[in-house]
Amino acid sequence: MRTKEQFLMLFVLGGMMLAGLTACSGDDDTATNDNAPQTADDGVKVRRLTITEADGGAAEARQSLTRASLTEDDGLTAKWTAGDALTYCNLSRVNQGNSEAPYSGGLTAASTAATSQFTGNVTCSAGDYLAVVYPAATFTTNSQYTIALSGQDGTLAGLATRFHYVYGKAQVTSVTDAAADATMPKMKSLLTVCKFSFVDKATNEAIPIKSLSISYGGNGSDAGKYPQTATVAIGANTDQADVHATGAAGGSEALTVTCSTAQDAVYVALLPTAAARTFSFSVSDGSNTYNGTAKATLTEGEYVAATGLKLTKQQ
Repeated sequence: MRTKEQFLMLFVLGGMMLAGLTACSGDDDTATNDNAPQTADDGVKVRRLTITEADGGAAEARQSLTRASLTEDDGLTAKWTAGDALTYCNLSRVNQGNSEAPYSGGLTAASTAATSQFTGNVTCSAGDYLAVVYPAATFTTNSQYTIALSGQDGTLAGLATRFHYVYGKAQVTSVTDAAADATMPKMKSLLTVCKFSFVDKATNEAIPIKSLSISYGGNGSDAGKYPQTATVAIGANTDQADVHATGAAGGSEALTVTCSTAQDAVYVALLPTAAARTFSFSVSDGSNTYNGTAKATLTEGEYVAATGLKLTKQQ
């Protein structure tokens, strides 16, 4: 678990990025030719699809963080829960969705484990590429989707089920008249999970956190602001490793985390940074406000413990 000193020293955490597909995922990463001849068995239709997620082993599970149960015994523990709801988007079916055969829909995790199979009724044919996302999202196009950053409550449970965004790209490997199979690498996390706690700079006493506001510092155009949403660009020709969350432009507010009761520490999902950034913090304990800054480079898919950051009480 990282210390505050590491956070203040512009740490750069090495994330594990997964590129490419498994050996059974097919050849070149290109979209399906929709004009190619199709038989009754490999045509585009609704089938019961099973996606198998490749198991990269314990070390990879700790770093790529799939859907996290977010316990602190060994950083974060990656684990799906049976019944977790995901969403798919068929990246190869460009603008072909309709009410009878939509190009997006729901999937369900089959087991409680670090890796799981996912099942659902999917409009597809052999060779199609599918975007798979958690938490469940709404696709309006098959080129990008939007994720929310606002509304976080600072708890592990809330972060795990609402803000621990992960992405996977699967390929349909075989079909029958009623069923299909697909494979994909272990899904990747899009954000950085941070644990924050603070102390009064004058007294070195812990500050109970009733609310926390986070914004970018410095003198740039985004100083004092933080994106409330982010977009994720996807596509049939985009490798899973090349998919990232990009903060939406505009807005004039900090990202505010509101706790139901005062907490010793809060957990927040933040956007990765391409380089070191200054972050501004404003903490309220319900009666007093404390302010301060720290610098860090945040890496996609990592867990950062920044504890005991010093803030100044406002008079």
